[in-house]
Amino acid sequence: MISKKRILVPTDFSEVAGYALQHAVRVSEVVKEPISILHIVQAESEIPSAQEKINSIVKGIREKYGKEIVPIVKVGSYFTDIALVASEINASMVIMGSSTIKDMDENKVSWVLKVITSCKVPFITIQEPPVNKRYDDIVFPIDYTVENKMKHRWISYFSDFYLSRFHLIKPKTTDPELLAKIDMNMASAKKYIDEKGARYIEYTVPGRKRYEEEVLDMSVNIRADLIVLMTTPVSNGGKFEIDPIEQHILANSHHIPVMCVNPM
Repeated sequence: MISKKRILVPTDFSEVAGYALQHAVRVSEVVKEPISILHIVQAESEIPSAQEKINSIVKGIREKYGKEIVPIVKVGSYFTDIALVASEINASMVIMGSSTIKDMDENKVSWVLKVITSCKVPFITIQEPPVNKRYDDIVFPIDYTVENKMKHRWISYFSDFYLSRFHLIKPKTTDPELLAKIDMNMASAKKYIDEKGARYIEYTVPGRKRYEEEVLDMSVNIRADLIVLMTTPVSNGGKFEIDPIEQHILANSHHIPVMCVNPM
């Protein structure tokens, strides 16, 4: 039985997948969790070539960072097997390279979103090499949904390993019912932060543009290292989806890493 948490990095051997692995190395150095790298092929005949490529990556990481990572090559589908492997290795998170979604065709967008929402563990999408070693400035958009509170436990995670400053951004509304729900979620986030003795800054967007656009504008000004989002539950079958607001932030052209958390 595997008890130690691991970081899972799927790879298609692309440049952006290499960026994700660099991020994973940075995270691993802080949280002291080992890394597994996964490549999925469609047929048994593809395994030897894939194994050779993935072994070369493992060797490169060993030589550059002095870190051992575990290679996994298996026949299957990315739609289902990333989540399956994440469960099998007791992954704490999945870190995957992804091009800016707005530049992708519709099939590629659907593929990325389906992979993210299939995982029980948080999914961090990466578009560029790491700039900072740590997640020092983390943006938590605060909305009115019940599920929004479920990502607040990650405040404890980041506070345990990083000297993070949390940026709590709420929408501007005059609807008293929505405002009450937003304030409840804000209070929940503050409680987690106060219990950890961490720092936070509270913001309300100006309300001149769409909420998701203003969240991204503020994230750029903050120089955020990470944005944490919550996916939306679908009523049937315990599945999740990424709504248009979440997708817009996930697809940001500013290359800010985004963590998506499926509510459990």
